[in-house]
Amino acid sequence: MSKLKLLSVILKTSGMSKVLSSFLVFFFISTIIIWLVDPNVNSFFDAVWFSFAVVTTIGFGDIVVTNLFARITAIILAVYGILVIAIITGVIVYYISEILKIKGSKGASEFLYDLYNLDKLSQEELKELSASIKKTHSDQ
Repeated sequence: MSKLKLLSVILKTSGMSKVLSSFLVFFFISTIIIWLVDPNVNSFFDAVWFSFAVVTTIGFGDIVVTNLFARITAIILAVYGILVIAIITGVIVYYISEILKIKGSKGASEFLYDLYNLDKLSQEELKELSASIKKTHSDQ
């Protein structure tokens, strides 16, 4: 299994693709709200810059929101961003560990992928899968 296919399987099975897409939508909605509501944010780019600083917890301080609704939006965006970054970190660690497993033997994600697509495997691939299962069972 290629690294890109492995990443795709991990993103789908972990639900990370949905998390990332919903986060991006929320990020831009929050950015638009902050831009429209707060008088200190002069342009859409300033709102994107502020939202980026909030999500990454950098907090440059060059743009400060003063409107209560903008501050509440920024708080929610910060919490959501921290959670998403933590999840991304976990997915990256899992991806790297799967790559290391594949170098030594077949990884769990690839094995699950093969089982899910059992009806699409060739006779040769089925024999390899069977041998892999027998080897794993005999090792325990």
